[in-house]
Amino acid sequence: MRMWEQPAQILPVRVRPVAGETVVSFAFRLADANALTHPTTLLRALGEPAGAPPTRSWIDKHDITLNPAALHRLETFTGIPAPRLRKVLPTLAHTTIRADPGRGKPMIRGHRSVQLREHCDECIARLPGHPRIRVRAKVAPQICRRHRRWVNTTPHRPHQVDLSNTAGIIRAHRRFDRLCSRTGDGDWTQGQLQHADYIVREWSRSRPNHVHKHLHARWDQRETAMQSVSGPETGLLVLPEAVALAEVLCDLEWRRHVAMVDTNTELARFYSRVGRQLGQSPNFGDRIAWTVYIDPLKSWVIQHRRNHQKTRDEFWRRVRTHYPFNPYMNQAIYPSIRHFK
Repeated sequence: MRMWEQPAQILPVRVRPVAGETVVSFAFRLADANALTHPTTLLRALGEPAGAPPTRSWIDKHDITLNPAALHRLETFTGIPAPRLRKVLPTLAHTTIRADPGRGKPMIRGHRSVQLREHCDECIARLPGHPRIRVRAKVAPQICRRHRRWVNTTPHRPHQVDLSNTAGIIRAHRRFDRLCSRTGDGDWTQGQLQHADYIVREWSRSRPNHVHKHLHARWDQRETAMQSVSGPETGLLVLPEAVALAEVLCDLEWRRHVAMVDTNTELARFYSRVGRQLGQSPNFGDRIAWTVYIDPLKSWVIQHRRNHQKTRDEFWRRVRTHYPFNPYMNQAIYPSIRHFK
């Protein structure tokens, strides 16, 4: 009788899963805590592999999906209800394997993933045996708030960063979580943060000038405070400004304003709003609005207006037809903000 055919029973030692952890990492920790000789023992007990059998090296770059029968066995082994397992172990939310018709055979399928990283070093140091914990980078928290560490490492930036002296970065992370809650659309909000991050990174890479010199001074102070031997990642240094800008880019009222106005003076109001959001001087927005240089923020504005050019042209043609003597009676009859997301 193969291991996955034997009756499942709750294991003596229970292990708490970590948010965003891979099923492989969790199963290996559970096997080690229960003194199983081989870490793959529990994986083999979950179900028959639909493909290559699991190996010890899977913890590095693999995760597994389970069919419902295999998930039920994991639920039994751990003593943790399936809904909670699905919430904490993100791979379990995607069932891609069907059970054998008429048999309900439990099955597992391994797959490679390049978006795996280590859990917080400080958290691991407090666990018995200091186990390896692998998490999915896009799902697991980027900051360990308990130890005030940036843990979203990459192959190019493998070192975790101590944020004890830079509370602004931690506040920005919480601020972005609140922004996602307000918009109710995490994927779209993440996309706007990526736009904002690109814009602010470009500002940070440019030579300090009369427009961005105050931001550069702020970033220099932040980098000194971080005291990172490996050198903090640019995206981490500028995170507070990127989140602040993302809040404006997610504001549907301002998105509509940028898309619909037909004068540079009205566009300048948007740049001034960004300057206030970033805590800059009153002329910050004017310098971006009226300079010939195509600032990264101005590039975003150009693209956003291009995306809504047809709507804008039709709107102003209709307004000028019906209000030839007062074409700026537009605020009450702009299209709904939902069109500009």
